[in-house]
Amino acid sequence: MPIELFEAIEKHDLDRLATLLEGGADPNAVKEDWPRWMPLHAAVEELEYGGPVEALVLLLRHGARVDGLVADRNATPLLMAVFRRQPEAVRILLASGAEPNFRGSEGDSPLRACAEQGEHAMASLLLRCGATRSINEAGGLRCMTALGLAASRLDVPMIEFLLQAGADPEVLDLDRRTAREHLPPRTSENQRAWDAAEALLASRSRG
Repeated sequence: MPIELFEAIEKHDLDRLATLLEGGADPNAVKEDWPRWMPLHAAVEELEYGGPVEALVLLLRHGARVDGLVADRNATPLLMAVFRRQPEAVRILLASGAEPNFRGSEGDSPLRACAEQGEHAMASLLLRCGATRSINEAGGLRCMTALGLAASRLDVPMIEFLLQAGADPEVLDLDRRTAREHLPPRTSENQRAWDAAEALLASRSRG
């Protein structure tokens, strides 16, 4: 039955999915082959290929663990949904109690992913749902905080938003650098954004 459950998700067959779940299919089964994830992860993955967001609703209603993880602890469904820029899925998962401060095996977190992608609305929702507890954590492949990632992109609205939410510009990331040290070089093309970003970070600095 686990194979049939994953097949229904991959074929975007909501009727078959509902029938299987009502018949006792395990919404937390682990897929036998790679990537060995759970049905909720598979449903998030399929959103990129036109899959219905209602598949998440069905799985959650039948007991899918909203923060279910496989052995490598790489990503919860929420982190997957953020990486794949699926705001409706993010809203559904957060409403179902997903942990906004999750830290994956590579150090990724939903808030840092939003900062790196410039996803302001999702970042706002995450912070309202409790992601402030990890706002100053650093991690991921770039070893930065959310504020450092926003600074590296010269994303002035995100910098301002994170500072208002409590981000500390003096916090050192895993490379022992502050957010200001991640500002790109100032050029004639970016000088207005650079000056605005630098002013924001300097005004909130304790120095």
